[in-house]
Amino acid sequence: PLSLLVMELAALALLVWRFWSPPTVEQPLSRSGWIFLALLFLLPLAQLLPAPFGLWADLPGRAFYAEALRQTSEGADLGWRAISLIPTETESAWLALLPPLAVFLAAIHLTSQPLLRLVLVFLGIATAEALLGLIQYGDGSDSVFRLGNTLMGDSASGTYINRNHLAGLLEMALPMGLALLAATVGHGRPSHASGSRGGRRGRTFRQWLARFSVARLNQAALFGAATIAILLGLIFTRSRAGVSLAMLGILLCTLTFSYRLGGRNVYGLMGTFTAVGVGLAGLIGLAPVWSRFTLQDPIEDGRWKIFDATTQAIGEFFPLGSGAGTFVDVMRRFHPADFPGVTINRAHNDYLEWLLEFGLMAAVLVVVWLLFYVRQWGRVWKQGEWTPFRFAQAGAGIALFLMMLHTLVDFNLRIPANAVFAAFLATVFLHHPPDEERRRSSRGRETVGESESKPLSEQPIPPENQANPFAE
Repeated sequence: PLSLLVMELAALALLVWRFWSPPTVEQPLSRSGWIFLALLFLLPLAQLLPAPFGLWADLPGRAFYAEALRQTSEGADLGWRAISLIPTETESAWLALLPPLAVFLAAIHLTSQPLLRLVLVFLGIATAEALLGLIQYGDGSDSVFRLGNTLMGDSASGTYINRNHLAGLLEMALPMGLALLAATVGHGRPSHASGSRGGRRGRTFRQWLARFSVARLNQAALFGAATIAILLGLIFTRSRAGVSLAMLGILLCTLTFSYRLGGRNVYGLMGTFTAVGVGLAGLIGLAPVWSRFTLQDPIEDGRWKIFDATTQAIGEFFPLGSGAGTFVDVMRRFHPADFPGVTINRAHNDYLEWLLEFGLMAAVLVVVWLLFYVRQWGRVWKQGEWTPFRFAQAGAGIALFLMMLHTLVDFNLRIPANAVFAAFLATVFLHHPPDEERRRSSRGRETVGESESKPLSEQPIPPENQANPFAE
């Protein structure tokens, strides 16, 4: 498709710019992180390596195709063949990997402030998609705003063909909106306003009003409006998986942010109870939406048949896999006999599809990614005041978790736009502050600690002040 070609060319330009830029003092990724990216980048290329036909025929899953080639070659020398069953499809799959990889490599070198601005851009895109979806639903199936898409006339789909893919974008954006909303509610409140109980009693009316500055209220209102638009857009996709994951996302955000509002829980216990109440009310309100308004997936009854056929194909090609991008052609051989009239173009479970195409290495990469993911949560989840960027990191972690769950029943990460958005959120979540930011933060903590622990030095009293004038 032309859109994918444009994305791939833009990715090449982004990669060239990234590698021609002057290197940063500190590496943004650990050595294990670079090895992971290198394996991800090189794995499809390794499947294009040629092998003698005799060796190729002995590879797992190739005997059936080797026999067919022998029968049609009429004794001609079959020479060498790429490890992948269909090299052209593997090349296309490798090129489709470039946009998310380029976005990750370009963004991982940024500091937290530019990344936070890009998070706002991401939220803006998601909000625009949600509003377009709401217009589509309200304007009917013949709406010009559907951009020629006639497949999803009873639901919102945005610029996507499939409503589930719009739901995939919005379910990633929802935790980000909630995270920044929690970060801006009361953020920047004067330090004297969050002290002891006695300090709270001593607040003046002006100090109470200072918490609700115009800029802060505008920020919170904007994030709140964007979050509501994203949630409504997700509801009107009528995607069961999307609404279910939205409910889970609201629950996780409530548990994560309810006692950290503004970074220091500026509203105390009452603010925590209020946030929990709002979150639970949202979950209760979405329950009837899920049961009555969402649509059943048309292939839901056949999904387990697809899973069984894919598992059978995995066993045939394990541990090398059939080759990136070969799923559709391979599944023709394993198509269930009791599932006629349907072309299985996706496994509707990206993990199974990766195992079929990449074999054992796909399982290794998934396990390594999960280790990175769990380790990073330990770094994000630390004591102390939460800055807006740490809220964004936590929101990105929740968003990635929702996408990893959605990937069990759909193929959102096979959609180039959603793959790029997921790669960007992975950048935000895995970001390490540069040395200067860490030093500035640690220097501030050391200064505060020293000022609190260091005793006041004794100063000599001048002779003229040593006598008490009132004693004379």
